[in-house]
Amino acid sequence: MSVDQDTPQDSDSYLSMHNDWFPSGWSSYLPQHQSMVVCMIFGTATVRDLRGSIDDVVHQLFDGRPSGFFGRDGDTLDSPLAWMDPDELNYAETDEEKAQLLADAEAHQAKCEGLLHDAGLAVPTTIRELADTMLALGIATQKNGAWSMPENIPRPENVLPLADEERARIADTRRVWESAPSEQALIKYLKDELERPDEVFTSIDRLAEAADLRHDDVRYTLGRMFREGELRLERGEAREQVLLEDLKNHQRFHLVLDWAHFEENRITIVRG
Repeated sequence: MSVDQDTPQDSDSYLSMHNDWFPSGWSSYLPQHQSMVVCMIFGTATVRDLRGSIDDVVHQLFDGRPSGFFGRDGDTLDSPLAWMDPDELNYAETDEEKAQLLADAEAHQAKCEGLLHDAGLAVPTTIRELADTMLALGIATQKNGAWSMPENIPRPENVLPLADEERARIADTRRVWESAPSEQALIKYLKDELERPDEVFTSIDRLAEAADLRHDDVRYTLGRMFREGELRLERGEAREQVLLEDLKNHQRFHLVLDWAHFEENRITIVRG
């Protein structure tokens, strides 16, 4: 199992997150915050070889007092699920906005519960039941008191009766997560090696070789940065904009970068 973590493995204070949790897509079909926390409990028990029931693991991790780690002060494994982060309501400026947030949360909950039911899975109502559902999904396994997680978490599209548009959305989201290391490598090359140039005359071939990436990963990263308004591609003496899909790997082009826009809007995800 691969994990994200912020502190050394000999520390008793760290919590581990499976690298495949967010790419898996399950956070869109389970209570978002609490399912992530349960996944971290599974991951930490696996990496630190904690033994016993989930109650035993929680006691070892939090000395029996999660202290709001499940999302609300006083929550325990037997607390009701929260399909919506209560803090979201603090950002609503009007009663109408608050009502819409609540309605959207109720609709999302109903959809997800319906999908779980139609897949023949128990619909959880408490955090403990959520953990049981996640175990039934194969996200983690407990055998003889020992916890483990698979390298690749089972995918919701292989379990739930999802519509085509839902499957397409998962694929798009997963591509972003899976491309994150490649994207970071290309951005690191542009920032550190080329020292944040306003533009560079290059090609897909040259970028792939310089950043040690596949051509497809370079194309995906450039395309995403273009859609975010962080760069544009130009060719010819008149410097006309060109579409990425019209460029062959060997063709040279001017890569024009907008670093101010990048710094203002970019949130970089660092994976372990």
